[in-house]
Amino acid sequence: MNENLPPQIQTALAECISGAHIAERKADDYLKLSRGEADDSIYEACRSMHRFYSSMHEFFREEQRAISALLKTDRGAMPSQVAAAVR
Repeated sequence: MNENLPPQIQTALAECISGAHIAERKADDYLKLSRGEADDSIYEACRSMHRFYSSMHEFFREEQRAISALLKTDRGAMPSQVAAAVR
């Protein structure tokens, strides 16, 4: 993260990045749990949690994009430190 950004922006971007990674990992974990599960109710619960965490992952990515859009310069170019943080 670039130190030229205000601390609030650095924190918001860091939380979005962290949240996206955690949600993605949990979604993968629940998908793995659902594979080969013989009990239909456990299978459905795992798939439901997979969908939930997949949605959370997308939410955090959307938040990153929204923050980035707000930080665009007048020319429409995103400052390089923000572009690097969003990747």
